[in-house]
Amino acid sequence: MTTHPASLGSPASRAPRRPAPREQLGLRDVLGAGVLVGCAIDGGLPAALRPVERKLLCHHFNALTPENLLKPGNAQPTEGRFNLRDADATVAFARANNLAVIGHCLMWHQQCPDWFFKNGGAAASRDLLLARMEKHIDTVVGRYRGMIHGWDVFNEAIAEPGDYLRDTPFTQIAGPDVIADAFRMAHAADPDAELYYNDFNIEVPDKRERTLRLLRELLDAGVRVDAVGIQGHWLLDRVPFDDLEAAIEAFHALGLKVMITELDLDVVERPDCGADVAVHHDYSVADDVYRQGCPDEVLRRQAEQYAKLFDLIRRHADKVARVSFWGLHDGRSWLNYWPGERTNHPLLFDRDCRPKIAYDAVARMLESHGPKRPA
Repeated sequence: MTTHPASLGSPASRAPRRPAPREQLGLRDVLGAGVLVGCAIDGGLPAALRPVERKLLCHHFNALTPENLLKPGNAQPTEGRFNLRDADATVAFARANNLAVIGHCLMWHQQCPDWFFKNGGAAASRDLLLARMEKHIDTVVGRYRGMIHGWDVFNEAIAEPGDYLRDTPFTQIAGPDVIADAFRMAHAADPDAELYYNDFNIEVPDKRERTLRLLRELLDAGVRVDAVGIQGHWLLDRVPFDDLEAAIEAFHALGLKVMITELDLDVVERPDCGADVAVHHDYSVADDVYRQGCPDEVLRRQAEQYAKLFDLIRRHADKVARVSFWGLHDGRSWLNYWPGERTNHPLLFDRDCRPKIAYDAVARMLESHGPKRPA
């Protein structure tokens, strides 16, 4: 997903009264060993973060995703000219602070420059597109060989809705095998990096079945795939807990790790658009209902649903290898700008980097049960 400059000056949530402060365990500590806990950060680290944000990041998380810096449109905006200075700084910061780096993403039909698919005024040939893919993947993955834990190799390739794959320039020019080609190129560029398929709504039964078809085809063709990422862009009161549990079990049954990759819990009503960044909605000032803070009752419901979600993750810790939030705190969430500009409160920490009652609910639940260790 895309982001915009952080709304650090927006009002903090009107959080319900919290218990007396106690020594706060990092989220990575209460979830337990075997599960990476990450967040997405954009901009040129470390300069983009305030000291309080760095402290929050390094205390609670052990994985970091550069949110936009490694997408093809940012990494190679014009052919042959790579723009990786900020990505270099992000990777260096993460490694200095013992944060596993997740590379997002190598191939995606959105935020990919038009030149990728053109040859002058005509469409690129299949051979030209594959050559450009190989050059891009070899350069980007090879630059960080041994430094990046895993890559979202292909992003959002399943139709929404549709019979199978999205109709994109990738499939139009190179056919359905283009996904397998990308995975093979990524593996060749860094044989030790993990390789992921990442998508939204793939817990929903119809799209789940199409995703299982793709993953089976890749695995049957001998393509290395290590995990599937379920983008957790859910709405308050509409978290599909049963579908999610069924998806975790189905993907893991293929021999794959499962990851919740872009987690947030939107408290503002939005059009039924999944997580498609092409959708735009014009919000009026009157629509920005939580610009002065999020009501206590909404924050309580959010806390209950986050705790239920993490209880599900805890129970499937033998299958779920990573949980990554899409943003460090409410002020740095893309949901302040997509699908239109409004003040949102979707994460565990508020705009002042203070834990919300959602964090307390998750931490209490995990501490009371003790983390379920992988078998």
